[in-house]
Order: sequence, then C-alpha cells, then structure tokens
Amino acid sequence: MAKEDSCPMSNEEPSLTTRSEKKQRHQRSQKRKKMDRLLNILIAVVSILIVLNLVAVFNNDNDKENERAQVNETKEQEDVANQNNEKNEQTNDMVAGDTEQKKNYNESVEEDPNNNQAQQIVQSSDDPNVDEVIIDPNWKPTTTKQTGEHISTYEEGHIDYEEKLETFRNAVNLEENNIIYWSVKNNGSADSSVAVVSTNDRSEKYRIFIEWVQNEGWKPTKVEKLSQLEGTY
Repeated sequence: MAKEDSCPMSNEEPSLTTRSEKKQRHQRSQKRKKMDRLLNILIAVVSILIVLNLVAVFNNDNDKENERAQVNETKEQEDVANQNNEKNEQTNDMVAGDTEQKKNYNESVEEDPNNNQAQQIVQSSDDPNVDEVIIDPNWKPTTTKQTGEHISTYEEGHIDYEEKLETFRNAVNLEENNIIYWSVKNNGSADSSVAVVSTNDRSEKYRIFIEWVQNEGWKPTKVEKLSQLEGTY
C-alpha cells in the first residue's frame, strides 16, 4: 500500500516543471519585446534630435548669411549715400563759387559805368603770321581835339597823327614808353589806318586797324596778334 501512494506524486512533478519553464520563456520573450520597442523608440528619438539639430544648424547658417548680406547691403547703401553727399557738396561749392564770381563781376560792372558788359570776340585767321584776331565791342573812339574838316595825315607831330598813335596804344593797352611802331600807314582810305607795333622787348606783336568816327575821333576796329614781325608790314 505504501508503494501505491508514492507513484501518483512522482508523475505530477514533470508537468509542473514544464509549465514553469514555459512561463519563464514567455516572460523573457515579453521582456525582449519591451526592450526592442524601447530601443526602437530611443533610436527614433535620437534620429529626430539629429534631424532637428541639422535643421537648426542650417537655419543658423542661413541667418548668418542673411545677416552678412544685410550688413553688406547697408554698407553699400551708406557708401552710395556718402558719395552722393560728397557730389552734392562739390556741386554746391561749385554753384556757390560761380555765384560769388557772378556777384563780383556784377559788382564790378555796377561800379564801372563805362562797362557795357560786351565781351571780346576772338577768332582764328588764315594768315600764318596771325595767331588770333580780336574784336572788342567795348572799344571807344579816342576823343579828338580836331575841329572843322578832318584831314588824315602821317606827319609826325601833327595832331591827327598823334591821335592815331594814341588810338593804337589804347587798342592793345601799351604805354607810350613801351611801344615800337614798325609801320603806320593808310589802310585804303583817308578814314582808315593800320599799324604794326610791338613791345620794346618784342614779346608782344600786333597789327592794329582803326577808323575815323566823324566828330568823335579814331576808333580801333580790329587787332591781330602776330606770331612774328617779318612779312607783316
């Protein structure tokens, strides 16, 4: 009887062991799955962080590039503005200078009642001995002391001849002690005359044309600035 009671207990032990092992294997499998899911989650989080970091770095580079571009654009605008200001200042200075010159000229004209504001006319010439031709509308007749009928003469000491010489000097602004008359002669009529003159050092050489203005005197009509004296009279 004692042997029969021990046999059933021995048959149940393997069954219990099998169930326990299965349970343990199941638990281990569940743990592995949890670890795999956790690992996948961590990998995903790390990947997202890497992507976000790359995006942040890229955006930061773009921001820096945009900032540099804005700084360069601002500097260029400032340079252009400074250049424009300098040009405006130069223009204003030039305008102010021109205005001052015009003011001074107008004042000199107002102070000189004989200044009719006419300008000299300077022309070129086909004559190889002539550097330039000058015609000045401001020329006035040399006031004559002659009375009665005018008689043109080239006699030294005669009033008409002396007034001719004075008119020649006045036409080129030369003093009596600094002029040489190389030629003084009739220019085709009794009321016109021409002379070739120079300074004493011959640095200035002129051919001067004058004409008689009735009841007023001799008046310059044209001055030719000469390059040489030879062949001019």
